[in-house]
Amino acid sequence: MIVNPARPLRRLSLLAAVLLGAALPGAAHADKFAGSFMENGGGARALGMGAAFTAVADDPSTTFWNPAGLAGVTGRELMLMHSERFGDLIDRDFVAFVQPVGWNLLGGTSAGIGISLIRLGVDDIPFTNHLQDQLDTNHDGVVDNTELLGLFDLQDQIRYKSDQELGLLLSYGEQKGAWRVGGTLKFVRQSVGPYSSLGVGADVAFLRPAVWRHLDFGLKLQDITTTYLSWSTGHTEIISPAVVPGLAWRQALPKWDMDLTLAGAVETRFDNRGDADQFHAGALSFNTHTGLEVGFSQKVFVRAGYDGAFDGGHFAAGAGFKLNPLTIDYAYAGDALEINEATHQISVSARF
Repeated sequence: MIVNPARPLRRLSLLAAVLLGAALPGAAHADKFAGSFMENGGGARALGMGAAFTAVADDPSTTFWNPAGLAGVTGRELMLMHSERFGDLIDRDFVAFVQPVGWNLLGGTSAGIGISLIRLGVDDIPFTNHLQDQLDTNHDGVVDNTELLGLFDLQDQIRYKSDQELGLLLSYGEQKGAWRVGGTLKFVRQSVGPYSSLGVGADVAFLRPAVWRHLDFGLKLQDITTTYLSWSTGHTEIISPAVVPGLAWRQALPKWDMDLTLAGAVETRFDNRGDADQFHAGALSFNTHTGLEVGFSQKVFVRAGYDGAFDGGHFAAGAGFKLNPLTIDYAYAGDALEINEATHQISVSARF
């Protein structure tokens, strides 16, 4: 997969991070970022807090961040989010619906269910497989950097395709004593040009409100079953399990009619991402997430955070406004890839 030299070169670095080897037979490192389009979850509130939401988990986006939070759902709520990442290079949408239920699966008390959809789309992805014989001028079976310069003479022969990636999440959470437990069943479909893949996976999560004073603890075991993506090319990708513990301190400040939330999470992976992640040692790697939310009269909210995820560690900020039954949230992720293109995210939630 090679970018047309006549187009902005920044697309190369971006697409390499998002679609590294996707759908191409023999992709040596595809497993590292298999299913990566789902990793940013959804909800402008969570993203404005640097994605430090594992232990917060109290709005419809909890279907992704920690399905155990569904045990605390008190009414039906729908969330719609649209994100334009890195300018207009990537369009990303997140939809979630949650509601409480009057039954339980584990013999607990309150329970809730949720369904969510994640969609990512990228247009104008260049495919040059059909040009390999023309570019491989020394006939060694490999197109090296020098031979890539031949694309300047073949620009009119490059074919452009679109990438569409979908994740359907079915989630459940239940109160079991002092703990909340939950899980998500995930169905994944990806398509890049003529190639497509299907996969099924599962997450398991836990949430313990007030584990100590105002401190909440959350834990998400992501892709605990190991998720396999089977491509139409015959290639199989593996989404390795990830462990995401988190803490959140909630402090009411009644004197000023304010509420303060401080949150943190550590995303731990085992698929040898190396320098692509914030910290790494051998096959083990970590990304940290920290966030702050200040609420005024439970109607206006200001947020800030740091997201150390693989698409470029960056500071995030956001704001929200609640006027029942509507909540509107906005998040700004800045120019994470240093390509002079910012990422904006907005979500709207409605209770009914």
